Amino acid sequence: RYDKRAFADAPRRAFLKALSGEGIPCSGGYAPLNKEPFLADTVNSKAYKTIYSPRRLARWTERNQCPVNDRLCEEAVWFTQTMLLGTKRDMEQIAEAIRKIHKHSGELRKVQA
Repeated sequence: RYDKRAFADAPRRAFLKALSGEGIPCSGGYAPLNKEPFLADTVNSKAYKTIYSPRRLARWTERNQCPVNDRLCEEAVWFTQTMLLGTKRDMEQIAEAIRKIHKHSGELRKVQA
């Protein structure tokens, strides 16, 4: 998980770009799947409104809010599984890259990612 406070409040996209620039492939992972437009389209469809009561649909919409998952999706830094199966030296290189980025984290805010 990326904590921007530890990196001079630089946005995660700048951290990901810097990490990739250090030769460490990574991504931000998934967007919150519960916010995919098709879900709202389905719940608001004529068919669903015929089958389910307005109260039940409202409860579903309310229960579909996942703030913890939303935060995780905003903070995630994903590495491929095979990358994490490397040697101890491979893991040290990841840590070294992160330490280097941390050392220069004030510059991350300037990066247009």
